[in-house]
Amino acid sequence: MRALDILDEVIAGPIKAVDIARKLGMSKTTAHRLAHALKSRDYLSITPDGFALGPKLLQLGALAESQTDLVRLARPILEALSAETGFCSFAGQREGDWSRHLDRVNGRQRLRVATIPGDVRPIAETGLGKALLLDEGEESWRRLYVAARAGHVTEAEIQRWIDRMRDSRRRQIVDHDSELGDGVHSIAAPVRNAKGRIVMAISIAGAAQYYAETDTTRLIAAVARSAADISALAGYAS
Repeated sequence: MRALDILDEVIAGPIKAVDIARKLGMSKTTAHRLAHALKSRDYLSITPDGFALGPKLLQLGALAESQTDLVRLARPILEALSAETGFCSFAGQREGDWSRHLDRVNGRQRLRVATIPGDVRPIAETGLGKALLLDEGEESWRRLYVAARAGHVTEAEIQRWIDRMRDSRRRQIVDHDSELGDGVHSIAAPVRNAKGRIVMAISIAGAAQYYAETDTTRLIAAVARSAADISALAGYAS
């Protein structure tokens, strides 16, 4: 168990043996012995700043990440989100300049959104896609928005879109009115992995008229909470 305690300390960043001993209430000799034993098995490595995570742990972390089916883990949370809000809920991931919808839970609305799992859309076209872009730079936003509009867009429209994206990035929530003329409104949020990277996004979507009859603040809070819950399952610590 002492060895596991040392690993817990190293997770936060490189640490010297003397600091390990002080934090864990053990002798310096014991801290050195255990740390070097972990290094011999590649669980720790030595850096100028002290002991750090070793290649074995990094390999295990990458393996665990690749084997974690986020969509499967997210499904119960999407079901709860749909039940709470009454809207269809979705999960999707980025594929280059596109977003692919991977899962959907139907809501209680009479009017249902046509998007189904497997559908691919230009990433800047949907609320879910925009949530996947919140960490991108503004030049990337510009390029992707122009591409989504097939180049038929004015500079003023681009600037308004970028301004909305800035606000979405600040809030970590996308509140999106469809530009396709289908009357669909969506609220989306990013899902992050243990490295803090956006690896998925979730959203709720439905007819804009239903949103007008609902407390939007409550809906935004529900989507943000659900995204945070899925991020926690992916190893993200906010």
